[in-house]
Amino acid sequence: MKNQFKDIVINHYNNYEEDKRFDEKCKNVEFLTTMRYIQKFAKKGCKILEVGAGTGKYSIALAKLGYDVTAVDLTPHNIEILKKNSKNIKNLQIFVGDALNLPFDDNQFDIVLNLGPMYHLYTNDNKSQAINETIRVCKNDGFCMFAYLTHASIVWGYGVRKNKFSHLKYALNENGSIQNIPEEIFTSYYIEDFNNQFENTPTSFITNVATDGLFPTMRDYIGQMNDEDFENLLNWHYTTCEREDQQGYSSHMLYICKKNILTKNSID
Repeated sequence: MKNQFKDIVINHYNNYEEDKRFDEKCKNVEFLTTMRYIQKFAKKGCKILEVGAGTGKYSIALAKLGYDVTAVDLTPHNIEILKKNSKNIKNLQIFVGDALNLPFDDNQFDIVLNLGPMYHLYTNDNKSQAINETIRVCKNDGFCMFAYLTHASIVWGYGVRKNKFSHLKYALNENGSIQNIPEEIFTSYYIEDFNNQFENTPTSFITNVATDGLFPTMRDYIGQMNDEDFENLLNWHYTTCEREDQQGYSSHMLYICKKNILTKNSID
């Protein structure tokens, strides 16, 4: 399936400092939380694929932990930085590639991380294709993890914090969701709508995780906290991030599922 909007995404990341995305303490909570969940499911020596690897924050960290890592990203600019950042790391393979057409055979990886593509897919067909490709290359009984944005994160993080509500309101539907508009770059979801995309896939739901909660939105206040209070807040976040009442306003979410063991009968 052709990704008809890939040039829009590539152009965005050609002009965006992806390598500095986690530099702020509050924004780094997403990385810390996601890594906790990856390591929860990753066994020693397992093969991990990251789709939408950006400049390699996760892939490099996981390779340094000893996992066999493969990183794929749509943007050649990001891949150049990733290769520079990962110089001399032997257990990390790097490719330019599209989440809609992954260059791997079926059942290759123990864990497949889709940590960026779902932010930039604008049609239901493309979203389904990316999900199916992620599942396809995962081994039977392996784990898939999908990052996505909530509608509320854009309303509060962009519309309110950046005082852009007059621009944002044209994209809002009558039910408060944000339309998929390629020129606006990012797509977002209600949690139940994201979950529903997996109804007809050979997977079993494990959990949803609010990977950064309100940390990015409230960073002006959190930035005034001392280190001890910040650590206490972070630990509270780790304790509560799977609770449904903590998720709707999270900037980033992580959907985790397990690929079912496929038999000939299940395929037929």
